[in-house]
Amino acid sequence: ATAMPSPLWWSYLSAPHRLAATAMPLSKDDVSGIETVAHYTHDEDQAYLMLYGEGVFETIPIEADYTVGDMKLWLNFHKGKDPAEYDLVGPKGCWKMGAGSEVLGDEVVISEVMGERFENKWLMQLSLFPKKKSEASGQWESTFETIEEWVPPPPEEAWDEEDDDEEKWKKDVEKSEADN
Repeated sequence: ATAMPSPLWWSYLSAPHRLAATAMPLSKDDVSGIETVAHYTHDEDQAYLMLYGEGVFETIPIEADYTVGDMKLWLNFHKGKDPAEYDLVGPKGCWKMGAGSEVLGDEVVISEVMGERFENKWLMQLSLFPKKKSEASGQWESTFETIEEWVPPPPEEAWDEEDDDEEKWKKDVEKSEADN
């Protein structure tokens, strides 16, 4: 009998980090057929990505080898967005609770930076951040600053809509921080 390769060997070959070398950019024809989903529901067989910001709020199905550049092509075809005028921002490194955020390059494979979120087919999100045109060079420049890590504020400093006097609340927070 022929020995079957170990599952570990197969999982290595099929793991998302192997896709970067084999990912083929999508064509305009490919992206033209990617339809938005009106009401997202979890699907164990299909991963979905939300594209959000700059007037865009869409959820689309994605595959393991889709790149950030593919999403920019989709945004250009379906939403008329010029990729020179915005950045797509996602997890810094690989997604985990509290991970920072950074501008993702066109070659980045989405399933790799989403990791567990992609593997479990949880809803994922990339955010569109506007670029601004430099008066000096005429080039579009990023307005997003990398966030190393996200830590929620302590509950006593979290503002909510029941705080009717936002200015008073801000002064209270400043006083609280000065006292500590």
